[in-house]
Amino acid sequence: MKTSNILLVSIVTGLFSLTLLTLAQESKIKSVEFKKVVENQLKTSYRTSLEKICPVDSDPTAERIFKEYGAIFISSGTMLPGKCIFTSDAELQNYQVRVKSETANIGGVQIQLQKSAMEAFLNARREAATKNLQISPRGGSIAAKRSFQDTVRLWNSRFSPALTHWVGQRKITSKEAAAARISDIREQVKKVLEWEKKGLFFSKDLTKSILFSVAAPGASQHNFMLALDVEQFANKDVRKILAENGWFQTVKSDMPHFTYLGVRESELPALGLKSVNVGAQNFWIPNYADEE
Repeated sequence: MKTSNILLVSIVTGLFSLTLLTLAQESKIKSVEFKKVVENQLKTSYRTSLEKICPVDSDPTAERIFKEYGAIFISSGTMLPGKCIFTSDAELQNYQVRVKSETANIGGVQIQLQKSAMEAFLNARREAATKNLQISPRGGSIAAKRSFQDTVRLWNSRFSPALTHWVGQRKITSKEAAAARISDIREQVKKVLEWEKKGLFFSKDLTKSILFSVAAPGASQHNFMLALDVEQFANKDVRKILAENGWFQTVKSDMPHFTYLGVRESELPALGLKSVNVGAQNFWIPNYADEE
């Protein structure tokens, strides 16, 4: 991968804080539009455009990925990917080896995160311990860093059973299903999202989008080492401690999933995220004008 495909988040702390303060004052409590925030940051800080990194205006799949997982693009103190969807294991590995990361053994489970994300997570664990609380990874080592093949395997765990179901219901023809099974992963994701627009959902319970359950391969926040699935996600005190350390829930309905953003919760509306409640849990998701 070219060096240009990696965005090094090395903004001077004072300047970044001043920008956030100005945005917060302008937006007050109401969230600003997420896409505009990212476009502005890419243009002013990295001299590039959103369309080059994630072609949301020309590629419906990229637009959907950006809406669901794009919160990482406003994270602070991290190394961001130069694209929102990696298309191969080799391409993703080339990005991952360049990232400054740390590995930790948590209760016998080894996890890997970006350095700043790991430091914040370990600090949250220490704070939790003073309150007799645990914060631990859920689902083994893939609770944090994931390879391209990890995300393919998880995708197939939803894609294959759902496809079989909808063929059985005669909503998808056998010919369409066969073509989808052998298509490359990018085309497969595109086709699934098209079917979901017709109400043929591919989540585990077939009631919502597959993207609320597993990420499209090569587009997971776990691929970028900025996500962690937490065992104690249902504990409000644990969620509060994580939020105080820059970890937030940003993928709607993915209950155990937390994203490292590295900013204060009060700054999120100014960065284009809006608060949405799902049950007892609060998610900070990209704010889009067409979804108001």
